[in-house]
Amino acid sequence: MGKRSPVPTTDKEIEALSLEQLNAQIAKALRGYENGGTSQGRKAFFKRLVWLEEHREAAHGIIAKQRRFGAP
Repeated sequence: MGKRSPVPTTDKEIEALSLEQLNAQIAKALRGYENGGTSQGRKAFFKRLVWLEEHREAAHGIIAKQRRFGAP
């Protein structure tokens, strides 16, 4: 059996993160979105960013930014 990815990918795994850990995951997704190579890769990072910010808003009350893919 292979090793599991250290990156949380389910709602349950995200809910177990502290605010600091969640903010670190959001920062990684934002960097990937801003600096990703292909448009397909950037879109994947963007979707993850929005998903993580929604969880942070629900769990910690920090309002998620309104984002659109490709918008500055």
